[in-house]
Amino acid sequence: MARTIFLLFSLFVAVHCDQLSVLFSPKALEFRGHARLDVDSLPDVFGASLGYSVAKPTEWDGLTVRDPFNLANGVVVVVAEGIDSLKLENAHSYELYGGSGSESVSELMHKTADHNGISFEIDLKESSDSFSTPLGNVQPDDDEVQPQYLKAKSNKADADFLRQLAFINGLSDLLVTSTDENIPAVHIVRVSLEALLAAHEPSSPAVAEAKKLLTTALLELQTAAEKAFDGAVVVGLVTSTEAPLVRSKRQAEKPKQGETQDFNIAKKYDSNYPVIFNIILWFSVVLVFSLLAISIAIATMDPGRDSIIYRMTSTRMKKDN
Repeated sequence: MARTIFLLFSLFVAVHCDQLSVLFSPKALEFRGHARLDVDSLPDVFGASLGYSVAKPTEWDGLTVRDPFNLANGVVVVVAEGIDSLKLENAHSYELYGGSGSESVSELMHKTADHNGISFEIDLKESSDSFSTPLGNVQPDDDEVQPQYLKAKSNKADADFLRQLAFINGLSDLLVTSTDENIPAVHIVRVSLEALLAAHEPSSPAVAEAKKLLTTALLELQTAAEKAFDGAVVVGLVTSTEAPLVRSKRQAEKPKQGETQDFNIAKKYDSNYPVIFNIILWFSVVLVFSLLAISIAIATMDPGRDSIIYRMTSTRMKKDN
């Protein structure tokens, strides 16, 4: 009985725990401590690093802005799905609570959508020969990945993971050659170890080698980001054990030959439209209430001889003198 209670208690305690690790940050920003961070505040942390306004105040003291005039010009975030943590030297790690860190990172793209910057988000789990970004196409770089325990030819999960690592290495090469350090940018890269962990035991040499290769790829990406943004960049890793919600895509029907496709685009209105609309709206409201008041006043008027209605409608008899 006591053993059963202990197992049930362990199930409640062993809740999935996402983690944020900051690999690099400029001198103007100081990440310190190991305080827990709400996942809803995760986009604000990266946004504040770029100098954007914070949506809501938070009591988290893990970030201190030392120099507001020399903040980061770029944020590079790698989202590793399937693992709860990854050992990285000289990295500041913070536990995330309140939801999925993988989903919260996507809100960062919406936060920076109104700013002029070269931002993109790519999901390396998708089967593709290349990934298109505003900087150019990300091509895989297979030269540096030489696994010992991962068998790409006999295991599809191993092959998919090694393909994702090759794209991370290709992104590192692209950042060095194509990034303008003076333009604010947010780069989000998603990788997945879920299939790899399902195919191997957690303590197997293959899993240990996969984490080591991922760590090496992250360090190379960090070095490339430092060169690309001239040190004014925040490089972070978000590990998530909960699969994010994926929005399915619907394929639009192709128009037949000779027919024009209706994209159901909204009409464009003139800049004076709100002004004219308000004038007509409130004038109509005033006119309706005025008409209502006049009607009520006439309906309740005393129809006596002193009434203007009586004087205007009464007829006088002519008298013969």
